[in-house]
Amino acid sequence: MKKFMGYMGIVVALVLASAGVASADQVFTTLPGAVNPLTLQPVSATADFGLSGNTLTLTLTNTTDSIKSAGQLLTGITFTLSDGTGVSLTGESGDLVNVNGDKTFTDLGTSALGWGFGSTGTNIFELCVICTGSVTSPVTPSEGILGPVSADNKYDNANSSITGNVPHNPFVNGTATYTFTVPSNVKVSDVFFAFGTTPGANVSTPEPASIMLLGLGLVGLPLLARRRS
Repeated sequence: MKKFMGYMGIVVALVLASAGVASADQVFTTLPGAVNPLTLQPVSATADFGLSGNTLTLTLTNTTDSIKSAGQLLTGITFTLSDGTGVSLTGESGDLVNVNGDKTFTDLGTSALGWGFGSTGTNIFELCVICTGSVTSPVTPSEGILGPVSADNKYDNANSSITGNVPHNPFVNGTATYTFTVPSNVKVSDVFFAFGTTPGANVSTPEPASIMLLGLGLVGLPLLARRRS
């Protein structure tokens, strides 16, 4: 019985420690096999929220391989904060590139971005190129975030909605960073990524803390089974 309680104590300790880490640095990703619901094209992205005092830093990355069309561009994110009082966007930047007609790209360097930001409900916020509701962006439809290049450092699979497309150029090369002023100890939840240049292509994500707790629960199962045997 003492050994059994010891195993349970280890599992509980791991859960509590990991939950603490998740609250300080929350990472949300699309589920495997996610698609743009309007085009049914595969999409993949990561949003890393890091909190330091009253500064929330969001690192937003498009991880979609072999990007083919503008329907796979990462163009927005919606998220809920546990406290939305006095929230403001204080900075946004990314490496801008022009994708040329021959599928090469011209690097324009790191620059301030022009994504729109605003509240769409109680404690709900939208950061976007392609926006909904009352939120607007001066750069629509440019500055969508591209996925990684092919092995030859080109966008080999991209079609004309990306290559040499004047309205959509310039793009953000892979990752963009945003900073916000927020209340202390704020938590992030209900994250949705938006892809493409048509409103409504939103892809939900699971809560990061829930994934960690489930994984740790499964780790504990072999210990309990060994005790029973």
